[in-house]
Amino acid sequence: MMMQNLVRIFLLSSFPLLVFVHSIFAAPVVRQGAGANAAAIQGVVDQFRTDLGGALNPNNGQSFTTGRREINWDGVPDNFSSPNFFPHDFFNVNSPRGAIFAATTPFDNASSFFVSADSSNPTNAAVRFGDIDPSYASIFQTFSPQRLFIARNTTVLSVSFFIPGTKIPATVSGFGAVFTDVDDSQNTLVKFYDVDGKILGTYNAPVADNGLSFLGVSFNGGERVARVEIVSGNSSLANGKLDAANGIDVIAMDDFIYGEPRALQFHPNDFDGDGFADASVFRPSAATFFVLNSGSNTVSVLPFGAHGDIPINGDFDGDSRADVAIYRPSVGEWWINRSSTGQTSAVQFGQNGDKPVPGDFDKDGKTDVAFWRPSNGFYFVLRSSNNSFFSFPFGSNGDLPVGAAIVP
Repeated sequence: MMMQNLVRIFLLSSFPLLVFVHSIFAAPVVRQGAGANAAAIQGVVDQFRTDLGGALNPNNGQSFTTGRREINWDGVPDNFSSPNFFPHDFFNVNSPRGAIFAATTPFDNASSFFVSADSSNPTNAAVRFGDIDPSYASIFQTFSPQRLFIARNTTVLSVSFFIPGTKIPATVSGFGAVFTDVDDSQNTLVKFYDVDGKILGTYNAPVADNGLSFLGVSFNGGERVARVEIVSGNSSLANGKLDAANGIDVIAMDDFIYGEPRALQFHPNDFDGDGFADASVFRPSAATFFVLNSGSNTVSVLPFGAHGDIPINGDFDGDSRADVAIYRPSVGEWWINRSSTGQTSAVQFGQNGDKPVPGDFDKDGKTDVAFWRPSNGFYFVLRSSNNSFFSFPFGSNGDLPVGAAIVP
């Protein structure tokens, strides 16, 4: 049995309570920086990248358990750059990175966004939105040359997350953006929302007149970000709208950086969190799990358990990934290695002859430890929501509970 970070709970009552170690939400990690050029904010951007897990994942439609995604706009082709409109779903369809944009404009999403032209574009459009107003090319600069991004006729846009290349809603561990020419910190901010639409926090970008500002926030206490709302300045870009004239603060955006999207809801046998079931086997002779991760087409080998144990499928910690778990039928023990923390929990609940039937019986989004007893046709369930248990009769001797793990 793999024993790292073991939390073992065996109580002496006939129906012991399960007490998992609950995550304590930590303070969000906020990274902010501003300066005259890209070099001035490079350090804080790199810090934020490390906060998200370090590795930059490839944009090839695969999905990963760790790492980050980045959008720097520079690979957007000319036909989707100014003076042409930029598709709101480009970074989930054309270049799958799991981000879809929406804007509060009178236009539909097909015409709500612009990516600036580069210096070699076939229409000779001015760079850095100089085609909208010539002054913008001189007040805006880039973090990663040459393109920038704006929403059309609005200062407010939202970013929702998906498993790259799919319509499966997802969450991320953090989000950051580079802004150019922030004159007033109160005018530029990012709001973070969880899966229930509850706001996790609002954070303002630092000032850098004619320079670059970075704001990145990551959450390491179990919180997940389903959507961000970005406010960039107090006025949208338009011909004749001059920055700093009559209080006008026009802003463009550069790089977006965010954690690898993970499926919002749990899917059975999904060990890598990409919303798809992974082919997996448990080899009793070696007490080892073998998982073919559908997101990255890689194989994970996970020693866990002992000979005679039964593999269990479920998301016991509520992070939308399957946990490596076993049931030991000889003594009615459950051993669970939580994917969110790497900690192992053990509980004795049941006895020899009981049939494990894990599932979400209390509607809290987590799999509950549960079994069905053939001798009397009773279900016994440990609620993950409050660590209490309940039982109820359903079935009789000779029945087979639907969804039960195979017990020899």
